Amino acid sequence: MRPYWSLSAAGGFLLDWDGVIADTKLDFSGIREKYYGGRRAMLLEEAHTLPQEVREALNRDLIELEMSGADRAVAVPGAFRLISLLQEKDIPFCILSRNCMDVIKRGAEVIGLELPEYVWGRDNMEFVKPDPRALMSAAEKIGAPANRCVYIGDFLYDLQGARRAGMRGVLVQRDEREWECWADVIFPKMTDLVKAFEEKKEFVPWEYRELYAAKGAAWLERACSCTFALPEAPLPDAASWLLRAAELGIGSFSVSAERVFSPGDWKASPSFDTASMGFTWGETVSSFIAPRFPQVTVKSSGASALPAPADASALDDYIAGIMRGNG
Repeated sequence: MRPYWSLSAAGGFLLDWDGVIADTKLDFSGIREKYYGGRRAMLLEEAHTLPQEVREALNRDLIELEMSGADRAVAVPGAFRLISLLQEKDIPFCILSRNCMDVIKRGAEVIGLELPEYVWGRDNMEFVKPDPRALMSAAEKIGAPANRCVYIGDFLYDLQGARRAGMRGVLVQRDEREWECWADVIFPKMTDLVKAFEEKKEFVPWEYRELYAAKGAAWLERACSCTFALPEAPLPDAASWLLRAAELGIGSFSVSAERVFSPGDWKASPSFDTASMGFTWGETVSSFIAPRFPQVTVKSSGASALPAPADASALDDYIAGIMRGNG
């Protein structure tokens, strides 16, 4: 299994609206000046700090500004092509925006886009990005696992939401290098993203960026081909063991299909979610590792798995030995 990821292999796409599909060139500086003294506030999230009548005025001003942008909207070059590719390949997708629905509908009318089945704005879902629950709810609705989805956006909130939800985060239409630590990849133009999609271009996953820089492609590719068996003996902290092996590039873990994650197991490894108690170790490991290392797979116990040391601190030397051909 290759340790890289490709846009064309994503299980689902979540698309921002303004700046990704429709370009409305909105400028919120006037609203920030009027209601927040010019501070770069999160307009929606911090509205509760304002008196009710001021909140209502803020909402009216936001809608007026957004609607004026929708009336002069133009399609982002490459956006229609991306949507066509997703439809052709039967890849589920949706639109998830902080705009209100009337604004999205008006903008779609202006640019001549038929909206997909699932479209969410700030007024028709419970949570709003960058709250990860907004993204995870959308992924569930389109029928794609969150760790196989990619969010395409043009602002920091989009990347923060993607990271928090365990998704791939892609920045388009901007070249903001200070946001690079949040993004899997940055495309200055949507047309660049479309080209990478069509060419099935592969990228080093965000979670392996430092490992790749320090150890190189050969290490990452070989480590990813390895399957480690989760030690049967109780571990002082199985979560730490899993994380260290995954950080070093191990691509899959073999776990007993029958063993149940018990209250005693949780007390030994409290980094796991308490909600995992009573589920199998396979389910527990999968739910723990998927949002952190989306490329990693979890398998039922098999003979091909390597009996890695149970001590997490010994994994570095053990894996280094494998890389040297000693394992």
